[in-house]
Amino acid sequence: MPGGVLRVYSGRNRPDLTPIYRLFEGLTGVKVEVEMIYHLDVEQRLLRERDDPRADVLVTNSQVAVEAVRETGIFEPYAAQVARGYEDWLRAPDYSWLSFTAWPRSAMINRRVLPDPLTWPRTLEDLASPQLRGKVSTATTNEETTVSQWSSIRAAKGDEYAWRLLDRLLANGLRTYESNKATREGLIADANAVALVNSSNIHVFLMEGNPVGEAWLDQDPGGLGTHVEAHVVALVKGAEHGEAGRAFIDFLLSAETQTLLARLFGETPVNPRAVTGPVRPLAEIRRTPASLAKITELRDSTRAYLTKKGFAPPARD
Repeated sequence: MPGGVLRVYSGRNRPDLTPIYRLFEGLTGVKVEVEMIYHLDVEQRLLRERDDPRADVLVTNSQVAVEAVRETGIFEPYAAQVARGYEDWLRAPDYSWLSFTAWPRSAMINRRVLPDPLTWPRTLEDLASPQLRGKVSTATTNEETTVSQWSSIRAAKGDEYAWRLLDRLLANGLRTYESNKATREGLIADANAVALVNSSNIHVFLMEGNPVGEAWLDQDPGGLGTHVEAHVVALVKGAEHGEAGRAFIDFLLSAETQTLLARLFGETPVNPRAVTGPVRPLAEIRRTPASLAKITELRDSTRAYLTKKGFAPPARD
């Protein structure tokens, strides 16, 4: 497949995947054209263009968002070889979207505020302790991972448990920031002790020289576990450059590319043959026992409840 063009709609705009696109171009001669679209808008863009597709591939940052529109038929199922070995939660039932790196939620620790690892939290409930009053932070509903994490808690433990925990955290002074990026930056700038973020944020922030550590919450047997979302890729139905799109998906799921994503951005590989380095392997993470179907079903009601509780993001320009 020498030469040609691949058109990508990207709802995943941070970290920038430009090194991955350039490597694919260098290996195949295919020119990659990327349009970055706000992640809460990108699926609707594809729906509007379904009769005249402009993109070949969607790359975005939420399984739940693509699963919510899967039945509209805007994606072309593609059972990539690597994905055939996936656990069910890492792909659509019909292979119309595929995960390419995981987003486990963990606690980023400000080591200036909590220098002793023995004092770090071990569970989400620990974040409601008096010692952490006003020192815990998370992103607003601007981040799908915030919504999905609370949906997974609802699915696993029920609404009474989930919303009681939320109320305890809010009563303890939980702080919200517009995005995961703003949450991690506020950890140091505002002297917070703990930030609930995706694990990759911790690796990126540490590589910038910030004094942070990582605490994995609820990992004991029988515990809640941690919510794990994923970045996803999907072939657009009716794509003009379908062959290039499938080749790109194979490239993105390869052990080489997965290893590179772990090295560049601290992202968790979904290909078990990838080298994870300092990134905790997916197989060693105790996940919250909640199905993607249930998390997707709860998405809108969770967003509405969190918004009512003060998690709405600032208005966009």
